[in-house]
Amino acid sequence: MRGKMLVKSASIVLILFITACSSAPVETQYYLLRQEKTPQTRALVASPDFALGNVEIATYIDQPGMMLEVGPGQIHPALHHQWAEPMRQGVRFFLQREISTALGKDLFPKALSEAETIVEVRIDQLHGTSDGKAVILAYWWLKKDGQVKSPHQFGETSPLARDGYEALAQAERALLKGLAANIAKTLKASS
Repeated sequence: MRGKMLVKSASIVLILFITACSSAPVETQYYLLRQEKTPQTRALVASPDFALGNVEIATYIDQPGMMLEVGPGQIHPALHHQWAEPMRQGVRFFLQREISTALGKDLFPKALSEAETIVEVRIDQLHGTSDGKAVILAYWWLKKDGQVKSPHQFGETSPLARDGYEALAQAERALLKGLAANIAKTLKASS
């Protein structure tokens, strides 16, 4: 009787082992925050009026997995759908390029600029929602001589074009592009 149990147990372990080895591992997908147009070689033209200061993002966003809201106050990072670079860097570079493109002049980091007015940004929300949308909530302001001059809030949602994390990455990119356009519009109006 004990021999039969041992053979049965060994058979079950062998079946589980074979099943585990036969399933293909899930491949992780990586996404970049990049402009859609092809980069061109050109001389940079620094904005004489504005420079880019701090760009902060909420801690929950600054991790590899794309974030999806699964319920009120509940967020879940995707294990197999990740940003290819740290979000704090990706968002900063993306906004810098998009604002520069919309402004028509290059927005240099404040350490490399002589501009007196600094643009600062704080992103508090950037994630997918359980009802198939992407959401952003950001604050930005202009600082001159250490004083906040023009505070703004930017909040929008965008429905995903289709199901899936690739669509979420595209929607989040579009929301960040909208934020950059909003900032550039204000900069143009104030210069």
